[in-house]
Amino acid sequence: MGYLIDKRWALGCVSILLLLFPGSLLFAKKGPPPQLSDVRVVIDISGSMKKNDPQNLRRPALRLLVGLMPGGSRAGVWTFGQYVNMQVPLGHVNDVWKTQARSRAEQIHSRGLFTNIEEALHRATKDWMGEPTRFRRDVVLLTDGMVDVSKDSAKNSASRKRILSTILPRLKQLGARIHTIALSERADHELMRELSTATDGWYEQVDSADRLQRVFLRIFEEVGKPDTVPLKGNKFKIDGSIREATLLVFRKKESLKNTKIVSPSGKIFDVNNAPKSIAWHQDEGYDLLTISAPEVGEWTIQAEVDPDNRVMIVTDLRMHSTDLASRISVGEQLPFIIQFSDHGKKITRTDFLEMVEIKSEHQVGDAYSEPSPIRDDGKSGDKVALDGTFSAIVGEGLEPGKSELVIIAEGKTFIRERRQAFETILPVKLSVNKQSQDGKEGVEIILQPNEDIIKKDSLSSSAWLEAGDGQRSGIILVPDGTGSWLGWLDSSLLTEKQQLHTRVTATSQKDNWVELNLDPVTIESTSPPPPPIAPAVEKKIKTPTPEKKAEPSKKTTEEPASDNLKNILLFGGANLLIIILGAAGYWFYKKRKTNSPVQLLDDDEMGNEVDAE
Repeated sequence: MGYLIDKRWALGCVSILLLLFPGSLLFAKKGPPPQLSDVRVVIDISGSMKKNDPQNLRRPALRLLVGLMPGGSRAGVWTFGQYVNMQVPLGHVNDVWKTQARSRAEQIHSRGLFTNIEEALHRATKDWMGEPTRFRRDVVLLTDGMVDVSKDSAKNSASRKRILSTILPRLKQLGARIHTIALSERADHELMRELSTATDGWYEQVDSADRLQRVFLRIFEEVGKPDTVPLKGNKFKIDGSIREATLLVFRKKESLKNTKIVSPSGKIFDVNNAPKSIAWHQDEGYDLLTISAPEVGEWTIQAEVDPDNRVMIVTDLRMHSTDLASRISVGEQLPFIIQFSDHGKKITRTDFLEMVEIKSEHQVGDAYSEPSPIRDDGKSGDKVALDGTFSAIVGEGLEPGKSELVIIAEGKTFIRERRQAFETILPVKLSVNKQSQDGKEGVEIILQPNEDIIKKDSLSSSAWLEAGDGQRSGIILVPDGTGSWLGWLDSSLLTEKQQLHTRVTATSQKDNWVELNLDPVTIESTSPPPPPIAPAVEKKIKTPTPEKKAEPSKKTTEEPASDNLKNILLFGGANLLIIILGAAGYWFYKKRKTNSPVQLLDDDEMGNEVDAE
């Protein structure tokens, strides 16, 4: 336990140092690190796609991803069935590459005989070597099936094993993230999740091809990390630092109206009368238009409001923020910092920083949490006031599931937005099972760490029972040497059902502190109920007649007194037995708790910075 306390103290020191000198995380002397991506898109064209994507919606979804890719990035598209084809040659993203990619997207079909995922991943990434320097490395894998390279199941199994034992470790070492999309229930979800989890990529199961475009948008935001401005009520603001704006507007299938945009000066455009400064691409289900040198002021989109509509910008005034992992732990304390740059240089001017207001909120489905401020005031987690680094702890109160962190920064002359999707996962699995020991009925308690989320050796726990009147008694949990914590409870000692409460602390795989109370579990008593108390029977006493003496009357009055005495002794004996058992149980718990090596840690907050842009 001393090791855990020392480790926590050390991590706290590291966290403080990072918060004191956070500028080094986002900016070097030569400016911010490269923001360009190298993206390899790998798409399944096996015959089963005829059923799972009958309308071939992979085509417009790919065109959407192609249109969103920022200029200067690298990208290529491969399709695979039995064989692997380079659908769109690997190259630098520009207008020529986008035109070629959109054209070749029409050649995507569903005539492949097998599903050779192994060869597809190998071919698409074989030129990657060494550590990533100029470009971040991302793979987007879309499939609807299992690994299928032969009619021989043994060969299929061998290919799947090579993916996990050879290809996955190689890509992980190369710093690549694998984002997987499973387009059917029969896909190998275990493999897809393993590929994404091991590389901090995004995993998505898509039940209908209609959702592909929106899933590709989520993955693009993971890959491209675009600068955006908020879109509220189909209105958005453009400031003088923005050189280009790209609008993504989703349309419903039944909509016959063209999307229109209204400039600040009142001019109205659609796909048919857009000026040369607007490159407008209309596709199945969406409009994607890029405005060069957009007019400063408030713009309006005349279309149905959709939460997935976006306004992405190219600007010299950029907002940089911490990159969250794709999966975080419930209860994880996530240090989060934000900085701004102008032409690649960090902004530290007091007059600028004092005018910036930043808020964060979590979006789950269509619901938003209460906004929380992120400040540069030297208080509430921010170490140095007005140093150009806004700091906060995010993630508090999140339940398991997928959500999105939305950061909105507003200054005197500008507004910016950043969205990050992630999945929140419980760091441990709690199992409570009936189990007998030495002839006694009881329950076994097991806490098993999720090693994808937390470091198993960092897990610590405490547990207690709480009765209906609020009284508590401790439960001993001890480590088993493999990362799990175990305990056993003699439920026959309980006189009523009670609630088992468990508190866990750990360190996440990103070196952040994790602390939470798990949902309580009801423990039923297995002791027999106390014997029922017989009600006293009132006997009527006859009035003696003058002919008889009082002896019969005296005898009848003594009989009820004898019965009541027996009942009192029986009731008192039963309660005495219960008291003795309860005292013995309490002594047993206190003795085990005293001898236990488990100790509660203090509740100091700690955390560590995660890699940022």
